Amino acid sequence: MTPKLEDLVNLIFNKLNTYKNKKLFLKKENLNKFILSLLKEN
Repeated sequence: MTPKLEDLVNLIFNKLNTYKNKKLFLKKENLNKFILSLLKEN
């Protein structure tokens, strides 16, 4: 994973974890896999 993409994943992960309206249970590894799967399809 490129550093730029890693920064993007970190940003999304932090935003989702600080979302106050609902409690989200998210693992960073799962988010990484999801984003990579989206990029592979393009």
